[in-house]
This record gives sequence, structure tokens and C-alpha cells, in this order.
Amino acid sequence: MLVNVDRKRLSVYLQVILLALAASVIYSAPYLRQLFKTSLLDAFSLTETQLGNLSSMYAICSIICYLPGGWLADRVAPRILVIIALFSSAATFAWYATIPGYPALLIIHGLWGVIGVGILWAAMFKHIRLLAGGDEQGRMFGALEGARGLFEAILLTVATFVFTLFATRKLGMINVIVIYAVVATALGFLMLFMKNATGASSDKPAEPIRLADVLSIVKQPAVWLLCIILTAVYHLFWATIEFPSFAETAGFGMPLAAATALGATKLWMRPFGGVLGGMIGDRITNAKLMTWLFLAGIICCLYLALMDTSPEMRWTLWVFIIPFGLLVYAARGIFWALLYDCPLPTRVLGTAIGFISIMGYSSDAYIPQVAAYLHGTYSTASAYQWFFAYVATASAIGMTASWMLGRISRPADAG
Repeated sequence: MLVNVDRKRLSVYLQVILLALAASVIYSAPYLRQLFKTSLLDAFSLTETQLGNLSSMYAICSIICYLPGGWLADRVAPRILVIIALFSSAATFAWYATIPGYPALLIIHGLWGVIGVGILWAAMFKHIRLLAGGDEQGRMFGALEGARGLFEAILLTVATFVFTLFATRKLGMINVIVIYAVVATALGFLMLFMKNATGASSDKPAEPIRLADVLSIVKQPAVWLLCIILTAVYHLFWATIEFPSFAETAGFGMPLAAATALGATKLWMRPFGGVLGGMIGDRITNAKLMTWLFLAGIICCLYLALMDTSPEMRWTLWVFIIPFGLLVYAARGIFWALLYDCPLPTRVLGTAIGFISIMGYSSDAYIPQVAAYLHGTYSTASAYQWFFAYVATASAIGMTASWMLGRISRPADAG
């Protein structure tokens, strides 16, 4: 009996690893700017505004696809969706590596939204939600975030090394993108031969989603609180995306190689933050941990907004990035575990995830526009200070919503 239980748990975590591998490749490409922002601007001859528009295009197409993707996740086996997403991503990466013009880049970023969200997103989170029991939601989602972070950090570290081997930023970026295309293709073929990797529960005939089911989702106060919390979490995440370019251009005098290494260090906090967040969340409740993480995020962002941006202070960024990265990735890791606090039927989980994602990830569309506006209005150092102050405000709203979610879910926990 013990052997059977161990095999079952091993199978569960194998499924988590496979999903994490696919997600780390598919979702990291649109965020290459977190390490290679200045190189992307140079290699593709883009302005700050155009780069912001590419991020917004990705976000807008993602928002449009969240609800259809949730509907699809309630009807198609996750393994099939993962395979389609991987091969489709590989094709777009190959196109991206040709260094196309700005109009083509808009199309590519839009396709990334369709692939990552319309095909993979809700299927991935619904599958993890069903794999985990009620007492291990934090650990399971934390394991997904941690594994995604580990694989993404390895991939980006290799990409950073490869980038340094070439004489120009353009050649470096081409070869970085080729790495993503090759890995996505290899994973797609791997998934083709792992027919039993995702359990049979996903292959049952789907019941139709009725209007009453949709209304039951939007009537849940906890669902709306999750939308607010997710929006705030992504504001914190965008603060980490802007961090390397902040170190390079805001007055610290940090060279490109050091700023890129700083960003890579932040990425290595993801596996630790995701796993630790999941373990702690299951002990003290995920809503309570999220509240404390937002409080820490407010303090961190206010520090960045008010700190002296002189070369003498750049060493502090290396100390700061470790706790900041840990808390942001812990928040990302436990977020979907909060879904357990919403009393929703299993057959509409995909649709619920799609709805929450539409509302929460809409911030992905306007945050880069806010950053671009600030850079066009203020000096570089001042623009970053205003940006981090803006993120601190969003975090305060997220902290309030997390506290309220904890109050709402407390009677259910007690019962």
C-alpha cells in the first residue's frame, strides 16, 4: 500500500514538473525584457514606447483569451493543450529570431498571448488544483511556481552566457531566441511520447457550462477579491522586471553585464520563494501570508522610490534583490492556492480561472504603458522613483484585499 501511495505522489509531482517545464519556456519569452531590455531596444531598433506597446499587445491578447481558454480547459485534456502550445510557441520563436520589423513583432506578441493563455493557462492551473488535496494547495502551487522558476532561471542563465559570446547585441539576441525555439520543440516531442503523464481525470466528458454557472462565479465576493489580489501581485512582479534596467540606467553606474547578472540573481529567487511560500502558506493560511507579503512589498517599493541612486549605493542592490525576489515569487507561488477559498464546482474551475485572470492580469496591459509614460515625462531616475511609488500603492490595495479574503474564508476553515 505504501508503495502504491508513493508511486501516486511521484506521479503527481512528475506532472507538476512537466507542466512547469512547458510553462517556463512559453511564458518567459514575452518577458525577456527583464534581463535584456536595453539589448532588445538595440537589436530590434525599438523605442521605449514601442517596447511598451509590444508588452501591451501581449497582455491585451492574453486578456481576450483568458475566458475562451478557461472554456477550452473544461473540454480538452491538458496534455493535448500543452503539446499544441509548445509547437506553436516554437514556430513563433523561430520567426522572432529573424529580427522582424515592428509590425511583425506586434503579431508575434499577440500570438504569444493566444498560445500561452488561450491554449495553456487555465488548463495548467485547473490540473494542479485537481491534483492537490485541500491541505496541500499552497505546497502544490508553490511547487509549480518553484519548478517554473528553477527551469526559467536555468534557461535564462544559459541564455545570458550565450548572449555574452557574441560581438553585437543583435547576434546575441538572435541566439538567445534560438535557444527558446529549440527547447520548446524538444519539449513538444517529449510530451508526445508521455501519453500517461496527466491523469485520466482530465479526459472525462465535459458537462456544458450554463449561464447559472457563470453567474455563480461572478456572485462570489472571494472571486472579486482574488481579482484585486492578482492585479496587485503583478504590479510587484513588474517592479522586478524593471529592476535590472533601473540598476543600469538610473544613476548607479552599473554596467550592462552586472545589471543582467542582477536580474539573473532575482530569477534564482523564484524556486526558493515559490516553495517556501507554499510551505508557510499551508501552515498559517495562504490569505494571511499574502497579507504579510504585500506589507513587505510596500516597504521594499518605498525604499526603491526614496533611495539615493548614486554609484556609491549600487552595492545595496545586490543585497536588496534577494529578499525582494523571494517575497514577489512567494506571492506568485501561493496566489492560485487562494482559489481553494472559493466554493466553486470543479467543472467550472477552468472558466473561473479564466474570469479571474481577465480581471487580474489586465494590469499586464497598462503597467508597461505607465512605465513608458513616466520615462517620457521625467528623468530616468525620477521615472523609476514614481514607478516604484505607484507599485507600492497597488500593493497596499492588494494587502487590504488579502486581509478581507482571510476574514471571509475563516468560517470555512474552522468548519
